[in-house]
Amino acid sequence: MTRMQAGPLHSLEEAHTSDRGTIHGEDQERSMPIFQRIADKVSYGMGTPVNIAVWILLVVVWTVLFATQLVPANGSFLPSWFTSTGYNFPLNLVTTVAELYIGFLVGASANRSERNLEATLARIDQQEKQIRAVEGSLSAALMENTQLTKAVKMNTDLLQEIRDQVRTRGEPVGPNAEGIDPEMF
Repeated sequence: MTRMQAGPLHSLEEAHTSDRGTIHGEDQERSMPIFQRIADKVSYGMGTPVNIAVWILLVVVWTVLFATQLVPANGSFLPSWFTSTGYNFPLNLVTTVAELYIGFLVGASANRSERNLEATLARIDQQEKQIRAVEGSLSAALMENTQLTKAVKMNTDLLQEIRDQVRTRGEPVGPNAEGIDPEMF
């Protein structure tokens, strides 16, 4: 295998290896701020099918409990301090703050997606450069091959002309001629 053939393949393997190291590498993860690391892990966990199935199941159970009237809809099954106006203020405040943090989480997740997209685009750009380099090498090799083919054709024509001239003189030509190696023909 020539260097031209081994080079791009080797580079593609390096790109594939660095791809894994770039996106999921421990070094990159350690260099990220703690908020980004936590946001990445939480957003990954929130997006798993198991988590989504658990929440769908909880919503269905909650709906069935109230639809079948196993639990009264007026909230009388809860302690009075939990349903009082005084408790609702801190509860609503916590919900609002949690929604704010969820917004930060979504933003951090979007930033992670953007970083991964930029890394992917950089790898695609690198591969396109490698493809152009291989195309250039192949074009050069094709031109060289074409020139060699033309030279072989020209030499073959010259050989044929020499044979024709020798034949016209009446001397034996070909594998049966004296002193001529038959494997030459």
